[in-house]
Order: sequence, then structure tokens, then C-alpha cells
Amino acid sequence: MPDNSDLDAEKLARAIGFELDPNRRAAVLAAFTDVAGEIARLRSLDLTDVHPAVVFSPLIAGRDHD
Repeated sequence: MPDNSDLDAEKLARAIGFELDPNRRAAVLAAFTDVAGEIARLRSLDLTDVHPAVVFSPLIAGRDHD
């Protein structure tokens, strides 16, 4: 998993206009480290042969669409 540096967190915080004091920022980054790891694991999955559980259709359900 890539390291989430303070520099990256600073860039993101400035980009969205979000400010935290350094202690709080460290706590938030620590809390989301596990989440970032799980996201990295999901992105590494090969889902080539896995079809989605739901297939979107813009047609109204229950109507006969010939």
C-alpha cells in the first residue's frame, strides 16, 4: 500500500478548503489508513470474468416494453 504522506494530505486539504490542526489531522489519517488499505485490496482484484449483481435498465419495471 502506498504511504499517505502529510504532503499529500496537505495538498488535498488545501484543494478542498479543509483545515485541521496537526494533531487532529494525524488522528484522521491514522483512522483512514485501514480504509485506504482495503480500497487498495479491492482495486487489485481481477474482476474480468465477474458480472455485476445488478444490471441497470432505464426502462420502468413492471411495464411491458416491446
